Amino acid sequence: MSKTQDKKLQNKIEHAEFLWNDAQMRAAMMQQTLDIAIAEFEEHQDELDDEVVVQIKQQIDLRKKDIEYFLMGEKGKYLERMGIQQD
Repeated sequence: MSKTQDKKLQNKIEHAEFLWNDAQMRAAMMQQTLDIAIAEFEEHQDELDDEVVVQIKQQIDLRKKDIEYFLMGEKGKYLERMGIQQD
């Protein structure tokens, strides 16, 4: 490869890694926010109706899945940018 092609490839790799690191940081921030909300909920759940507690627990599970779905989607994009085929 020429130096120009090498440089373009290196820039592409660096950009893909930057975007993947950014996505991981966003997922960590979402998880941290969720953890804080869960702690507050657990601290005060005895003050809530049973029906409300069930609904909140369902929402917590949904948010956890949302974070996982986001991160797996971003991982797929990262692998595509790096030229790695997924199964």
